[in-house]
Amino acid sequence: MQTHEIEVLPAGTSSTGAGLTFAWSTKDVSSADLASTMTWDLGEFAAAPVVARDLFRIAAAAYLADTAIAKPGVSLHRNFELTVHVEHPSSWSGSPISDFADILHWLTGDSWSIILKPATARLPLAVSEPAARVQLLSGGLDSLCGAVIGLRDSAADVRFVGHRDASKAVRRAQNAIADAIGGHPYDRYELYVRDSKRRKNHGPRSRSLMFMALGVMTAAAHSAPELWVPENGFTSINPPLDAGRGGALTTRSTHPYTFHLLSRLLTTLLIDVVVINPFTNLTKGQLVAAALPELMSDQYRDSATTSFSCAKGGTQFHHGDSNHNCGLCVACVVRRAAFLGAGIDDPTPYDCELLDGADLAGLIKQRWRDVISLRDVFAYGIEEDAILSATVWPPDTDLDAVLQLVDRGLEELRRVPLPAP
Repeated sequence: MQTHEIEVLPAGTSSTGAGLTFAWSTKDVSSADLASTMTWDLGEFAAAPVVARDLFRIAAAAYLADTAIAKPGVSLHRNFELTVHVEHPSSWSGSPISDFADILHWLTGDSWSIILKPATARLPLAVSEPAARVQLLSGGLDSLCGAVIGLRDSAADVRFVGHRDASKAVRRAQNAIADAIGGHPYDRYELYVRDSKRRKNHGPRSRSLMFMALGVMTAAAHSAPELWVPENGFTSINPPLDAGRGGALTTRSTHPYTFHLLSRLLTTLLIDVVVINPFTNLTKGQLVAAALPELMSDQYRDSATTSFSCAKGGTQFHHGDSNHNCGLCVACVVRRAAFLGAGIDDPTPYDCELLDGADLAGLIKQRWRDVISLRDVFAYGIEEDAILSATVWPPDTDLDAVLQLVDRGLEELRRVPLPAP
């Protein structure tokens, strides 16, 4: 099987191999290779421990590599040899770099070999305001609910952080959320492959790890002991709706075992940040209900309407609006079910409700596998063995609670009307 050699290095540094390279600028925020609001030096995070900056560099390099290489049509498995230039390679010798490769394998299903090379960063004097907590704020409905709930404690000094790639819908959602939360710090960073022709994998599973690493680095820079990663527990578990959705074929971005692996790595690296999902026992409907009444208030309603959950990235191919949620992919159906489960009107414009004629038929055809999988689950449920054996669980997992959560999530989903066969 082919091994993909990829190197991510500071601009102006000589490459050590013959594979694909990405030069990350050290002067201007963007370069010919990458669209970015951060230089390789990561000067805005000078107050963070060097190992936290290197954690982000390695996670970012993996995301760029994941984006640049298409998944094979049959095996869906790739071999990566990733070379990353970092400030302090010796901190990663032994188990840390192996553990990081294991997390990548868990998330992507691919094999990763990671080689670290030393480089020198030019950093300013470290001055950062302290924060009581950092929260990830992606532009999705769950992270918006997390922000609403997190800001109820007016005494809490909360800082938000987000990552933006090429998606205009995500940018639009994040801008609306930024307006809603007002003066609370919300730092949004960009880092992605600039040339769309070089982006071969449009659903990189490693993006969530880079986002978490960005949050960890932010928390460490601001002396925040805690990072919130808001996600409802049903989506985090992501139970297999059919046999083709198990393992790395479905997202594990906020799965409990992902938190377990990342927490273990942070402990080994002596990074004193606790990464948690405070909503791990809630369905999406329960999370939306927990964010009421503020979520539907004048302050937040527009951002709730604009928040982007669609897993398919819009429906512009059928004269739909690429800023809209499609309404028929699994992620959209879970979103629609959440408002029904919370007992409130859904303000979201879904293309499946706005399109008609050939455009609607084209959308339904594109989403038909999702619709069929959901119809089968509505009719037959998911076997307990399929839920528990589809993944790995942290040692202290209450498996009965997992099964009960899945049952509650499916009950919400059954309320959503789907197109007739």
